[in-house]
Amino acid sequence: SSSGAGMPKPEAHRAGKQRGGRGAWRRRHRGMAAKEVGAEGGSVVPNASWWSDEQVMLPGGLMCPKPPPYAAAKPQLPTGLASAETPRLTAELAKKHASKDNLLIATYVNFNRLDFALTLVMHLLAMGNPHYLVGAMDDQVGHALASRGVNTFFMSTGLTTRDTGWGTPAFRQLGLHKANLVLELARTGVDCLTVDADALLLRDPFPYLRALPDADVLTSSDYLVATNGYADEGLEGRSAFGAAFNIGYIFVRATAVEFVKRWSKACHRDPNAWDQNLFKSILHSGGRRGRSSAPTAGNPRLQPMFTTSEGRQLMVGVLPVSLFASGHTHFVSRMAHLMHTTPYMVHTTFQYGGAQGKRHRLREGMMWEDGPEYYAKPQFLAYELDLPYSLVYPNGGKPGSDGTVPFGQRTTVEQHFALVHHQLRQLRNALALAQATGRVLILPRLVCGLDRAWMPHSGIFPGSAARLPLLDCPADHVIDLERIGRPEELLREHSFLCNPRTPASVRGSVVRLAGTPPDLRGGDTSPAAAAAAAALVQEIRTSHAGSKVVRLAAVPDYRALLTTSREALDFERRHASWGSLWCCNRPPNGRGPGHIWYDLFADVVPHTDRHNRRWEGPWVPKMGP
Repeated sequence: SSSGAGMPKPEAHRAGKQRGGRGAWRRRHRGMAAKEVGAEGGSVVPNASWWSDEQVMLPGGLMCPKPPPYAAAKPQLPTGLASAETPRLTAELAKKHASKDNLLIATYVNFNRLDFALTLVMHLLAMGNPHYLVGAMDDQVGHALASRGVNTFFMSTGLTTRDTGWGTPAFRQLGLHKANLVLELARTGVDCLTVDADALLLRDPFPYLRALPDADVLTSSDYLVATNGYADEGLEGRSAFGAAFNIGYIFVRATAVEFVKRWSKACHRDPNAWDQNLFKSILHSGGRRGRSSAPTAGNPRLQPMFTTSEGRQLMVGVLPVSLFASGHTHFVSRMAHLMHTTPYMVHTTFQYGGAQGKRHRLREGMMWEDGPEYYAKPQFLAYELDLPYSLVYPNGGKPGSDGTVPFGQRTTVEQHFALVHHQLRQLRNALALAQATGRVLILPRLVCGLDRAWMPHSGIFPGSAARLPLLDCPADHVIDLERIGRPEELLREHSFLCNPRTPASVRGSVVRLAGTPPDLRGGDTSPAAAAAAAALVQEIRTSHAGSKVVRLAAVPDYRALLTTSREALDFERRHASWGSLWCCNRPPNGRGPGHIWYDLFADVVPHTDRHNRRWEGPWVPKMGP
């Protein structure tokens, strides 16, 4: 498929002779729709693969790729309910909320991740599955969950109510509490699917689990290749057992309680070890050889592993990485989209923006549940991204049906930065205009020539099935969302207008303007450009004050908007750190950093970057610091 998430369907734009000056040019182009075509008038850059080829007219009159089922607007959870004392986890409580056939879903959050739990619960209720419990890791989140009508129980952790941060001591401690929770749940006698709060459930997993009655333990994986291809929705094959298990999503039957007890003890015995590494090693240890609990003929992809004290081996399976997806297999390799289906679960791993990066990824994918005010209350600014075909495909080659090219025709590092910086320059200018007009900026989809990792690579994450270019590049690959702090106060994701949660009153109130006249584009900061920019700001603030969305064909340079050197310098200082980094190239002689920072002001000469390096000439990729 070549349809792209969140991108309105391009319309042909009629070229005509300019008459009547810049004002007339602006008026005639108000109906122009988005076209990501290079300035040289080349071919249109295709959109990324998408789960459906169908285009639909959404309320408000916007043509969009068909949104996935999980993107449907959902009833809001109640507020202000009486908050009694949060109960402890007991067998009675677990069985009360389990399904008739003893299945239960459990997660756990602190107050900092409350919104993750609420999003998860809204998805579960929308799919008709009320069989869940949320562990409250502190009193504050316990009261908040209860006040929203969420099935909850108290976990005494003593951990911070803030973000734990991957790899921190608090993160390691969290692993101990997770192992304890899985053990307590197994002891209640329920067969429980335990998920991290950032591993959203998008389809009811119970039918999938019921089809595997012989499985004692099922786990997701950090494996980045579908071992059985995209036409197969079954468990992964034997080779996936050699990759890292990811216990952000594990199904453990009560029959596996002895294994969980040993895993929990191992976590407490070595609190500095990673809980999921211990999970896998205990499963593999197996003790003495025993007999399988069931023949594998009917389930050949289940492997006998841990041996109980009774000599029975637990049957273990690795869930398909395409449908129980990581942040890479879904958002970068786009496996479920290539399969033209929707995943059961997406875990926001393999991303680079902390909790804010996770939220933004889920918003891009139309999975996150914000309140109604997020979609309706502010006024918005959008712009048509100038995306030259020659920058996306600088080395030629005919793109395939998914818009990607053979690996040998991928961009170089220099070409990748030329492509990304061309887009970041436009984004930077649009930010200045959004701030000048008091609007929230709707990002365009971004395109990257290369993937990102946390080690040297040749273009894609090592061992992955990613294809290049990335035609729907996650924003956290190139924007430092964590550094911004609260990006939702300034930005909206590229799929915002095609999200069914966005009301028709917003989609139906879009005015299209030319923005910067053609002869004043390309970084023009002349008095004429400054006058045109001032007139544009005035027009947006007055003539279109009632329009929810103003969409521009082109955005003036920030230096034309900010007419004093002090204003421009302040803007540069505030936004110099918004660019993230690309990782990684191989450093010379194997020493030093391999990462290279993006620079929102790479086209400005001279300028000072986020690391106080002074650029007196053209920008070039430079490793570090």
